[in-house]
Amino acid sequence: MQSDHPADRRGLYTIAHRAGNNLHALELALESGVDAIECDFWHDHGRLTLRHERKLPAVPLFYDKWILRWSMGHLSLPDLLREIDFRAALFLDIKSASPAAAAAFLDLYRDHASMMPAVLVSSPQWKLLDRLAAADAGLRLCYSIGARRQLDALLLRARQALPPYGTSIRHSLLSRDVIDQLHDARLMVYAWTVNTPHRAEELRSWGVDGLISDDLEVLRM
Repeated sequence: MQSDHPADRRGLYTIAHRAGNNLHALELALESGVDAIECDFWHDHGRLTLRHERKLPAVPLFYDKWILRWSMGHLSLPDLLREIDFRAALFLDIKSASPAAAAAFLDLYRDHASMMPAVLVSSPQWKLLDRLAAADAGLRLCYSIGARRQLDALLLRARQALPPYGTSIRHSLLSRDVIDQLHDARLMVYAWTVNTPHRAEELRSWGVDGLISDDLEVLRM
């Protein structure tokens, strides 16, 4: 499969999970030489904010599985872009389901175009990505998959007029056959969240295009 992305041509694409949501993690990831920094966007009161956790309504308290923390301020997109300074690409994961998030993202993207490195956009909210595709902004869109039942739906989208660029997919759903099937549909395959060397090596041997990991040592393999 042909691709115009330099990292796709040279081999495994490495993505530092959540590194764009914290300055310390960001700097460590950039120093390690990863290809892309992942950060999460939530639509909150008419604007997009950078954070990984969900937010309790009307309270500055965030949660995600076993994590509970008070808000201490957020890293803004301009701050993030200044820190990255074209040293890595961005892997932007839009979490919000609100249709308004698509318009807010496009505004944010266009307002900061001069500072933007190469960008991949992922989301579990497929209708939101459909809106971004229809806007014809030249974005590389990765439809996120967290359940096996979504595979057929993605392959159907790959045959439509505005096909996805790829998928960000839960690594436990992947096998050699699944990766081959996705590649046959001309989709790039980015596996999340891969935090053990054994699984990273297995996925690489099967031909996965990229790994999303919390562990920078796994991404250095």
